[in-house]
Amino acid sequence: MRNFIELCLEMWLFIHHIGGTAVQTDIPLGAIFDYKADAAARSGYLYAISVYNDTSKDALSFATVYDELDITDNFRVASKICSQMAGGIFAFYGKTDTKSFSIIQSFSNAFRMPYITFSLCGTADQREKPYVVFIKPSYTDAITDIIKTFGWTRMDYIYDSDEGLMRVQYIYNKLKEANFTNNVDIGFRRVEDINNAHADLRRLDRYHADSAKNVILDLSSQEAYRKILKQIPEVGMNRDGYNYLMGTLDMLSLNLTRFRHGGVNITGFQLVNHSSPRVQTFLREWGSLESTVWPGAGRPILDVDAALSFDAVETISKALKMMIQRQERVFQYTFRRAEVFNYNKTKGIPCINPVIPWMHGQDIYNSIKKVGFHGLTGHVAFDGRGYRRDYKFDVLTVSLNNGPEKIGEWGSRDGLKSVYDVEETGGWNYTKSKLERTVVSILTAPFLMINNKSEMGRPPTGNDRYEGYCKDLAEVISKQLGISYILVLVEDSKYGSELDNGSWDGIIGALRRGQADLSVAPLTITAERERVVDFSKPFMNVGISIMILKPEKQKPGVFSFMEPFSIQIWACITIAYIIVSFSIYFASRFSPYEWSTEDLTSGTIYHNQFTLPNSFWFSMGALMLQGSDHVCPRSTAGRIIGGAWWFFVLITISSYTANLAAFLTIERMLTPIDSPDALVKQTQIAYGTVDAGSTMSFFQKSKVTTYRSMWNYMASATPSVFTKTIAEGVQRVRKSKAKYAFLLESSSNEFYNNKKPCNTMKVGPNLNLKGFGIATPLNSDLKEAINYAVLKLKEDGTLHKLQQTWWFEKGECGTDPGNRESKKRSLSLSNVSGIFYILITGLVLAIIIGLIEIYYGRKHPPQLVHYSYSRRWQNSRPNLGVTSTEHHNGIFVDSMMR
Repeated sequence: MRNFIELCLEMWLFIHHIGGTAVQTDIPLGAIFDYKADAAARSGYLYAISVYNDTSKDALSFATVYDELDITDNFRVASKICSQMAGGIFAFYGKTDTKSFSIIQSFSNAFRMPYITFSLCGTADQREKPYVVFIKPSYTDAITDIIKTFGWTRMDYIYDSDEGLMRVQYIYNKLKEANFTNNVDIGFRRVEDINNAHADLRRLDRYHADSAKNVILDLSSQEAYRKILKQIPEVGMNRDGYNYLMGTLDMLSLNLTRFRHGGVNITGFQLVNHSSPRVQTFLREWGSLESTVWPGAGRPILDVDAALSFDAVETISKALKMMIQRQERVFQYTFRRAEVFNYNKTKGIPCINPVIPWMHGQDIYNSIKKVGFHGLTGHVAFDGRGYRRDYKFDVLTVSLNNGPEKIGEWGSRDGLKSVYDVEETGGWNYTKSKLERTVVSILTAPFLMINNKSEMGRPPTGNDRYEGYCKDLAEVISKQLGISYILVLVEDSKYGSELDNGSWDGIIGALRRGQADLSVAPLTITAERERVVDFSKPFMNVGISIMILKPEKQKPGVFSFMEPFSIQIWACITIAYIIVSFSIYFASRFSPYEWSTEDLTSGTIYHNQFTLPNSFWFSMGALMLQGSDHVCPRSTAGRIIGGAWWFFVLITISSYTANLAAFLTIERMLTPIDSPDALVKQTQIAYGTVDAGSTMSFFQKSKVTTYRSMWNYMASATPSVFTKTIAEGVQRVRKSKAKYAFLLESSSNEFYNNKKPCNTMKVGPNLNLKGFGIATPLNSDLKEAINYAVLKLKEDGTLHKLQQTWWFEKGECGTDPGNRESKKRSLSLSNVSGIFYILITGLVLAIIIGLIEIYYGRKHPPQLVHYSYSRRWQNSRPNLGVTSTEHHNGIFVDSMMR
């Protein structure tokens, strides 16, 4: 009874927790902050939980336990992690450091406990750190682009952590790979004591006393920037000739007043856009808070760490809601009496051995990586490795009597854009950079794919992140036009179609909105698209085609040698053989020229060699091209029949021999369908297209009866025959057991047919003819140049070579695009086993008949038959010229008795 009451209580708590109006159990979160420098992050985190619990309209709310400690102390970090997990938490949020990151990552990985961090420790190598999510975006590539834009070839890199050293090595390699200059000179300088860096700064000042000084500051915290920026004027390094580039994402929170008067130039980044309506709304409440209670609040400027903390709480809430939407009772057995239980009724997640991982950890981690929303720090989304993606931040500068001023914008997709001319200020000029052209494309194999090949343990960056036909084509086009480019992916993964409000989505929309300068993608040239963008000449001609599962090859039958002729022809040959044999027999019996006499001592005999067996033997010999030496017609009628039969046999055997070679050496596959008409007429095989794009539009708008019937079937089929992607459609073909056909463009059809397991094939001709073109915005300055470049590449064979490379040379089923594996170099026994069976059958039958004849001959020895004739010979035989009317006894051996 007690157990029953406890079960009812737990169910009541769960129902109220998930679906009720009053939340009885909060989702516990753990947090770890550095006691020295994370006040703003802690305030933002606690304020976010408070705001969320007060304003949330669903049953989800949060509770938290957090610790402030020395984040560099591994022992204390490990102890606090274990302590918080033992009490039961769903995920961690907090700080990491180069000294403790390995400990944090090890605990997260072992216990499958997601750890969302607002630090960049561990991001330099860009490798996945399981269960660690980096909500703070990386600025390393932005520094690289700024260096290239400003044309720096000599610089000093000041850092204060091991992570900074790894970043400067990454930047150096990126500059080398980009062939920015052959003489990149970077001086590495580590500041050991950030509170007293005067000596290090003076050495740097003396070392470059007579030259321009380009300094990159890459420090571990916002407090470290404040301390260094305070010491720089104290040693006189805020004078004309100094150019600073700071790796901070919160430049507006720094006091740069002293740098507006000495002629120095400072460039940095700002992640939080204070002109954003959402940020302004948040600041109305945040700015009114008491700073003594909420450190970092009460100011008109929002700290980046506080904004990241707020976005982190929203990220966790959206991830948990995603899990609840997928499975409403996902946390049914997690809460018991307002406490968190893990596997095997274990309370909390204790640090014991063997390790019992957090039962929801994997699902929470995967859900976090699928979250996407617009937060205080811009677009918040994560890639498969747990890093921020698709983010942007402003590029700001402070110069003589000017700033902070926005001079540009850097995005993880678009790179550096919109850099303006700045007036000459105290020795350093901003020069207008020739911006890279933005090339928009879409991931679809083999046109564009993610490049997972790492070099020297580092993943590829920039344009090298992708590979494929379109990547190579963009490279060739850029060289032809003499431009540089940055390759980006379309945000909504669509090619482009017109919406109800008249706007366009996908690649076409990106071109119309000015987000890209051109598109190099498998974008079909259509009349609707031609109205809103300009297309080049087609760089590839394709058409809609049919993909089916490759039928199994027919195994040759025992009597496969009979396949060159149909059953009807074999029957006609047999009938002809019988008719000819009888015709020769009767013609010879009634023709006097086929009879002959033979004088023997016992009398004269008359015989005819075309008996019925001999007639069949004669026809058989001719049919087998062997002839008969002793049986040959002498009468005119017999010879005409024989000649006609020989001619018939000549043509028949020649035709059979010609077809026999092909039938015995080629393995054939019987395809269930070979055309659109065959698809429409049958009912066993379903067929469909990608649920969007030009292929689906072709059937939807077609006026052809066959294609219209196909569309009517596809639109009403249950379950749906449409797929979200081409890859999904191909997998459906491979798993359908020949019950699904996929309609797709011939280029994709040929590509996937050359991929393992090599069990798909293209059947029938293309249903239509269309082309892929390079698209540019209307009246673009690149239009004519691209058009000329495409024609030139087509004429010199470059386009054909690229297609051969990505479709066939890189294929997995061989390099022959035509008759791969369709021919056999030699015959097998199964091809000709039937003739051996016939030979063996003939031998066995002959032996049996021979034994019967021997047995019958012994029982009934052959004897001569005596005839006594008492009437004229001519009365019983045809007139052979015998006129004797004498009665005589004689011996007559008829050919029928021979």
